[in-house]
Amino acid sequence: MQLKNVGRYEIISELGRGAMGLVYKAKDPTIGRTVALKTMRLDIHGLEAEDMLRRFRNEAQAVGLLNHPNIVTIYDAAESESLFYIAMEFIEGTTLQHLLMQKRVLSAEEVVEISRQICKGLDYAHSLGIVHRDVKPANIMITSDGTVKIMDFGIAKTGGSVTSTGQVLGTPNYMSPEQVKGKQLDGRSDLFSFGVVLYEMITGEKPFVGENVTTIIYKIVNESPTAPRDLDVTVHPGLSSVVTRALSKSPDERYQSGADLVKDLENYKSIELKTGAAAAASAGNAAQGEQTTVLPQSGSTVSIPASAKAPLPSASTAKSNQKTAWIVVAVLVLAIAATAFGYNLVRLRTRQQEEATKEQQKQQAENIVPAIPETSGTTQQPAERKPDPEPPGKPAEQKPKAKPVSSVNSPNLALAHQGELRFTSQPEGAKVEVDGWSEPAWTTPFKASNLSAGQHTIVFTKPGYTRETRVIQVVAGKSDPVAAQLTSMVVSTIRLNSTPQNALIWIDGKDTGKTTPADLTVETGPHRVVLRKPGYKEAGTQVKLSQGETYIYTPTLTFQQAPEGFWRHLLGSESIPLGKGVLHVRTIPAGATIIINGSIAPRKTDVRWVLAPGSYDLTLEKDGFRTVHRRAEVASGKVQSVDEILEKQAP
Repeated sequence: MQLKNVGRYEIISELGRGAMGLVYKAKDPTIGRTVALKTMRLDIHGLEAEDMLRRFRNEAQAVGLLNHPNIVTIYDAAESESLFYIAMEFIEGTTLQHLLMQKRVLSAEEVVEISRQICKGLDYAHSLGIVHRDVKPANIMITSDGTVKIMDFGIAKTGGSVTSTGQVLGTPNYMSPEQVKGKQLDGRSDLFSFGVVLYEMITGEKPFVGENVTTIIYKIVNESPTAPRDLDVTVHPGLSSVVTRALSKSPDERYQSGADLVKDLENYKSIELKTGAAAAASAGNAAQGEQTTVLPQSGSTVSIPASAKAPLPSASTAKSNQKTAWIVVAVLVLAIAATAFGYNLVRLRTRQQEEATKEQQKQQAENIVPAIPETSGTTQQPAERKPDPEPPGKPAEQKPKAKPVSSVNSPNLALAHQGELRFTSQPEGAKVEVDGWSEPAWTTPFKASNLSAGQHTIVFTKPGYTRETRVIQVVAGKSDPVAAQLTSMVVSTIRLNSTPQNALIWIDGKDTGKTTPADLTVETGPHRVVLRKPGYKEAGTQVKLSQGETYIYTPTLTFQQAPEGFWRHLLGSESIPLGKGVLHVRTIPAGATIIINGSIAPRKTDVRWVLAPGSYDLTLEKDGFRTVHRRAEVASGKVQSVDEILEKQAP
């Protein structure tokens, strides 16, 4: 049986189900405020009830201390008839998790704006000694006007712990190394978890994944994730560097506050990636710092047998022994160094002799030319032997560099298997890929030596310009220029949203086929933008865009009242007569039978009615799915939506 009231709150509809209870949309009749009511039954959790109740109370106490625009507001918390409930701010919007499911990857501008608000909320909570401990996309809500709210402080930590010793709470993929180890936590743990969210927003992938929780935790503690730029070469090196630092194993190496993290995010274009050697050294130091050392507890004593005790040496004896020890160490070091040098010298000479022998044999083989019969007085020349292909940019230590030669008839041609390309572009600063491979330093102008002779595919890319592809033949022993004239992409972006969403988008009198929210790429110049939604007045604007500009338009649509004296009461109509409201019932999948106040409706979902204001009991039925009961409150001049995802019924 569906609840009608919890405490003084009137239940409107069910919003969702969580690990600890149900969340309802409810109304506070005292002041007429709509709230989200998070509840937990105390009589169905058995032995866990006390711990779960403690977590609920902890959330109420923790968030009750907070008053920040980027943190959900708590209004009330109490117990009523075996229910503990928290009344909190009702937010209309979508979670970051849902947004990532739709888009997978967010633009750099979206990432910076969302991060700025999340970090402000986290810094505020940390300043009051509150650690969230479960920062993840599902706990981040984004409203229709773009405001970001941090939710669910159910396992937040204040001055004391809400769990038993050794118990780890949180979502494994987003936990910090110190969190999975059960160590003392501070705000930097939340920043690591947000670093995981940041990684996911930029790459569309989670940095720590595995077939089970044990594997995920092992990776969090011991393995550094692939840098975002290595997953997607379009990720800016500076942005990749910010994420890498946020995911440092040691809290001291991470950002110490959300403000510091946001500062680097806002200036990511001026940040360079670490070099490979520096990154490897940093990773090595981090791994070394994560080793666990077991020390005796402070205050413990160790008894020494009498037979093992000895008199302390005098000061002069100690100094003499120390001097002798240093001399012995120095001699040992010199001996080891001399041995290593001799060994490496012998290996070097042996390798040189082997390479000389191989090269001599190769030259002898190439100088053997089979006898070719003459035809019409013309002597056929042996076909030129093509060198074995090698990967581009092969390091010099693996194979000696081939010297550039000016003529293909050079006597050194038999030894030259590599060539060089000199890359330039207009404008400069284009990224270059050779056979799908690129390095951060490969931006024009530059030259690439040690390229294997043969055919290579070259790609030039630069933001705001079209992609240029060339197929180049590298000649052994030669240095050839490769120039690209990049063509500017004369485009701009219009970012659209509306309240309510799902408005049709028209550009310059044409239906784009898209609905809000959406990002559209258009040519530079003047454009007319119109948003249309049945039952609402259309909203429009005229804008003139310059190259590369992003224009944001997020109007609030207003209801379109029916003309005075004109009555429209057709099913599906969105016009709202004076003194009436609209009930909109939708289900996934559609086609559910609707029983309203005990009577079967003539149409199935999706459907709209113009109704008198009041309360309506709804029953939604569809073969193969569980029956759903809802109560809807229809208000004058407003649309009341009932959206349900039907659950399949077990066979």
